Amino acid sequence: MDSQWVLAHLAYSAILLVLGVLLSRFLHGVFGKLLTLMERRRRVSRAYVAILRRVTGWFLWLLLGVILLRLWGLDVSAIWTTFVSMLAVIGVGLLAVWTMISNVTARFFIWFWRPLQMGQRVEIFPEGLCGEVVEENLMFTELRQEDGRVVVIPNNLFFQRVVRREALEDKA
Repeated sequence: MDSQWVLAHLAYSAILLVLGVLLSRFLHGVFGKLLTLMERRRRVSRAYVAILRRVTGWFLWLLLGVILLRLWGLDVSAIWTTFVSMLAVIGVGLLAVWTMISNVTARFFIWFWRPLQMGQRVEIFPEGLCGEVVEENLMFTELRQEDGRVVVIPNNLFFQRVVRREALEDKA
């Protein structure tokens, strides 16, 4: 490599870093004022504002890093593809975990508030699912329909739909 080329790129990198810091501080101030205004007018929580500030800062530094890598002649398309792929995998994983956690949490609320019990006949609207509760576990509740078929229902559905239940008869 030519020493002039290296010195020129070092100078460009230093200039870009200084401009990045200045731009980051300027945008942090402008964005901060905008978010403070939003916080007052729309009653946005401070935690939400803090998260938006962090994400914006990370995005600016990521953009600056990509620009610096391109300046030094590195191909950033592979890095970018890997980054986007990782975000997609994390998003799918979080969605799956969220679904499981919502079902488990719903089961604990069902146990606590007892909106339905084993042996009780329930109907779920608007789907029209109807049957007797024959099994309960952390993820699902099973209903046996009149024709003998068993319908497996995620527990969180009982908090998202209208449920009609028949009163349990006292077995004294």
